Amino acid sequence: MKNPLNPGFYLPICMLLLLPVSIIHAAPRAVILDYGYYEFIGESERLANPISTTGYSTRGDAKLVEKTHRIPVKQGRLFGFRFRIDNMNENVGVIPLELVVKHPKMDKPDGSSSTGYRYRMDLKVRQGMVEDKTGYRMNEPFELVEGEWSFEYRFMNRTLLKQTFTTYKP
Repeated sequence: MKNPLNPGFYLPICMLLLLPVSIIHAAPRAVILDYGYYEFIGESERLANPISTTGYSTRGDAKLVEKTHRIPVKQGRLFGFRFRIDNMNENVGVIPLELVVKHPKMDKPDGSSSTGYRYRMDLKVRQGMVEDKTGYRMNEPFELVEGEWSFEYRFMNRTLLKQTFTTYKP
């Protein structure tokens, strides 16, 4: 039987207690790089996205026009934000996120209405970080609504980052 008064008795116990600390990597950290309304640079691509309010999304390179939380409603207006998520293990291939979008009530042409949507996505991790953008483009007349919008990225059922906007008719 080992002697509990001997300091060597506690060393294996201390090593076991420290083991989880070395295995657990710190939680991802997120920062919003810019936000406001944008315009597409060059070509944009319209993709089917049945989960979104309109049933599609638009992808392309965009430049920031104005940094603001107040978005003037206009057909074709693109607004959103760019962000970075870092502090991740470099060996992680993707980070699973849930995007939750809440917007003012939209009455769609088919008689249904929408106040938002959510979907899961896997963003590719490069060198321990992800840099991406998200937003919304008002293409259809029924999307030209005033009110509060929020875009929230959730990781493991916790909010990782959130950005809000207010749309208004100028």
